[in-house]
Amino acid sequence: MGESVHESVKEQRKSRRIRSLHLTSYVPRQGSEQEYIVSIGRTLDVSRGGVKVEVHRELAEGTELDMDIAIEDRVIAAKGVVVYVEALSGGLYGTGIRFTAISEADLALLQ
Repeated sequence: MGESVHESVKEQRKSRRIRSLHLTSYVPRQGSEQEYIVSIGRTLDVSRGGVKVEVHRELAEGTELDMDIAIEDRVIAAKGVVVYVEALSGGLYGTGIRFTAISEADLALLQ
């Protein structure tokens, strides 16, 4: 049973995920309104379609985010939407974010 669940998750992915640790800051938005101040997290993995980020705050599915991701000596900007949240140990949350806007040049830096 566990294998079929794993396969169904794997089939839903449109691109390969790469484990990647980068600091990221994010600002949740509700339309044009900022929900609260900038928060910090770190990426756990990245793909062409989005990132999984480890954060200290539980974000609701559908939350829109403005993100900055530090890659070596550069900072790239992206917009995304929360597609899932899972509780991790230590009060952290693994948050899956689908990119809604990111430049091809910045996307290439993530991979």
